[in-house]
Amino acid sequence: MRLAELIGTLSLATDAGTGAPEDHGLKAGILAAKLGEYAQASDRERADAYYLALLKYSGCTAEGHMATAMFGDEIEFGLENQGADWGDAKDVLPRVLRHARKGKGTFGGIAAMARVFGKLPGMPAVQKAHCEVAALLARRLGFDEEFQAAISQINERWNGGGPNKAKGEAIARAMRLAHVGEDIEVGHRCHGGFDGAMSFVGAHAGKGLDPKLVDVFKANAKDILATIEAPSIWAAAMDAEPKPHREVVGPEIDEALLTMSTFADLKSRYTRGHSAHVANLAADAAKHAGFNEEVQTLVRRAALLHDIGRVAITAGIWDKATPLSDLEREKIRMHTYIGERVLARAPSLALVADVASLAHERLDGTGYHRRLAAAACPPASRLLAAADVYRALVEERPHRAARSPIEAATELQAMADSGALCPDATRAVLAAAGHTPKKVERAHGLTDREVEVLRLVARGLTNKEIATTLDISTKTAGHHVQNVFGKLKVTTRAAAAIHAITLGITA
Repeated sequence: MRLAELIGTLSLATDAGTGAPEDHGLKAGILAAKLGEYAQASDRERADAYYLALLKYSGCTAEGHMATAMFGDEIEFGLENQGADWGDAKDVLPRVLRHARKGKGTFGGIAAMARVFGKLPGMPAVQKAHCEVAALLARRLGFDEEFQAAISQINERWNGGGPNKAKGEAIARAMRLAHVGEDIEVGHRCHGGFDGAMSFVGAHAGKGLDPKLVDVFKANAKDILATIEAPSIWAAAMDAEPKPHREVVGPEIDEALLTMSTFADLKSRYTRGHSAHVANLAADAAKHAGFNEEVQTLVRRAALLHDIGRVAITAGIWDKATPLSDLEREKIRMHTYIGERVLARAPSLALVADVASLAHERLDGTGYHRRLAAAACPPASRLLAAADVYRALVEERPHRAARSPIEAATELQAMADSGALCPDATRAVLAAAGHTPKKVERAHGLTDREVEVLRLVARGLTNKEIATTLDISTKTAGHHVQNVFGKLKVTTRAAAAIHAITLGITA
């Protein structure tokens, strides 16, 4: 399987998760690689620029609750502000305030803007988490330290105006190519085609963008822009991958899909590690049901990707503790449709996509997004649906506490008895679930208490909340958190959550 297909799929998901139009990342990758040719970049630089453009926003789901606190619906905010100069406070701040007060009237708008001002000091932490998580995900996708360092410079600017003040050629050339590639796409789409791209990119030369690379673009703009006029952007993006094309096989495929599931599950503090747990349970259930290894693999991989469309729905809905409105419920139902669209492009994921998109269907026709009847739900999707429900029940959600395994089993069986879930699939899932707690792996030299703390950090708890949960002082909780960070070699809670998910200790 080509790595570009998997990363291209992840790029489509990041578009959905940032409010960008479909194909934004793919086009940026095409343009960055082509610009690299005209700039006489090395083979390594052109390949890295291509992948960087596709992966730039793979950390966008980190700290989603903080983004929601600042922007309200962060997806809507991103959609409304395509083409903003994110490195220019004079451009961005009015947009943030305008969005905050929209539809709230005079006094409500003033109160909303005051809340935004109170949250703005947390923005650097969000940016840092995005960069650190993107680097960790890149590592899990098999990219080396040089690439990881480059992707950590997502928010750096040529003039040194980024969060870490990296300036000029201190920014990796591959990332500078990716930056220009993205701005070409935004300028072309948002500001009027060829002339818009020339103007938009030119305005950022010497500020956010490498002026020499901007000059290269301007000198070859017609040919470079021609690369995104193809009838199929997906096909053009696959063709644009610099050779030799990178391949993944066997366990590498599963690790890549697990990485994609991690990206999706980070969207909410309540779903971190959910897809991986569903995947393990569904695969075990398939084995209990007597399916061969091929079907077990299919079910496991479909489970990893079944919630990829989650990223397109604001964290404010996923983390909402009060009852959802009809509109909010409809948005949640749409996440499987979005996931289906994200997964539909890659031929190598076709079978996986077919099963993953049915995870929330019910045999009595009450599921979503298609409301299919039993005849349209194959055995693999029935196993996935039952495993997903069981895992969701034993996990905490914003509106309820986690069910005990016995309570979850009772509810699952009731759904089977009512005709919503397949009785055979339910029996297999319950047999696979068992009721023996899984022993936590003490990796990275973590103590038992540090494992407990890491689990709570992954759930998004503050030091004070961790202290209350474990009946220790806030100071002691903070000390444990810092020890965990040191052993994991991370500096943000979102990055620590990545390790918790990898180790399977989120629940």
